[in-house]
Amino acid sequence: MEDSIVLDKEMDGLMEAVELSQDEGTLKQTLRNFSVALGFNRFAYLNVRGDDVRALSNYHPEWQRIYLEKNYTAIDPVVVSARRSMQVFNWSQEENAGTAPETVRFFGEAAEFGIRSGLSIPVRGSFGRMAMLTLASDRPRSDFARVRDPVHAITAVAFVHIRLNHLLTSRRKNSVVELTPREAHCIAWASLGKTKAETAALLGIKEKTVRFYTESAFAKLGAVNITHAVRLAIENGLI
Repeated sequence: MEDSIVLDKEMDGLMEAVELSQDEGTLKQTLRNFSVALGFNRFAYLNVRGDDVRALSNYHPEWQRIYLEKNYTAIDPVVVSARRSMQVFNWSQEENAGTAPETVRFFGEAAEFGIRSGLSIPVRGSFGRMAMLTLASDRPRSDFARVRDPVHAITAVAFVHIRLNHLLTSRRKNSVVELTPREAHCIAWASLGKTKAETAALLGIKEKTVRFYTESAFAKLGAVNITHAVRLAIENGLI
């Protein structure tokens, strides 16, 4: 650990570079440059809620396809550990694969694409989401890098999360579909299984008002029911 890289001093530079990123492509390049400069081969930014996974990564495209198609967020020990602890942590195939067949298989597949260890920084998002930046390496262990001040690291990742959301929101302004904040809130809570009565209590409004906003969102989205509305809202990046 004496010769390990301390990431803390690099976090200010990351936030400055992220702020200057003008679109999703330049932000992706910023994160790639940050990870490579610290000795990591790959990076992955994940925004996760249940089965809904939004990613910005330079992992091999085939691994990204496999990961999403097999819904690996449900068994990925790194994601599971991040959700449980919400702390900065190092991980490796050697230490985290365990003995369960599905996690052993998962790490075996990841290793085929050069992902054997890494450092992950999770942050809490809204509506049950978790955002996480992972720096990944093909080395057996990732203890060549560490964080002294986890709060500073989490702040930097939160900044990445906010900036990416801002860029995506700016891109959506050209969309023909727009929801008001109340409409979006009602659909977002519905996506978490909340009833109209529960949503009304959460938002401090009447149930009939929630019904009004929900029906208004249906009309704008061209949805036939709440399940359809949630899917269309997610596809359009509205929630």
